Amino acid sequence: MKPAPTLHPLSYSLTGAAAVTSLSESVIDAAIRAGTLPVRHHGNRVLILSRDLERWLAGLPTGRPASPPQLAGRRTGRPKKVISCALSGGQS
Repeated sequence: MKPAPTLHPLSYSLTGAAAVTSLSESVIDAAIRAGTLPVRHHGNRVLILSRDLERWLAGLPTGRPASPPQLAGRRTGRPKKVISCALSGGQS
């Protein structure tokens, strides 16, 4: 007996696209908002076509991103505030 053919989804919801790519919904949503991941609309549903999702994934950079340079002393941020107090003990 011949096994049944495997069916691949034609489209995904935002949640489904996040699940199949192992990325967060916010990453998928950001790509949609940036216009790099096209979507289709049916009523109030947002559909991401499988081929568009595959193209978007294929266009992502390969390799690891460059590490930021190490910060000297590892102290960053705003300088500490210096609080000065004037003591007046009644002496002049």
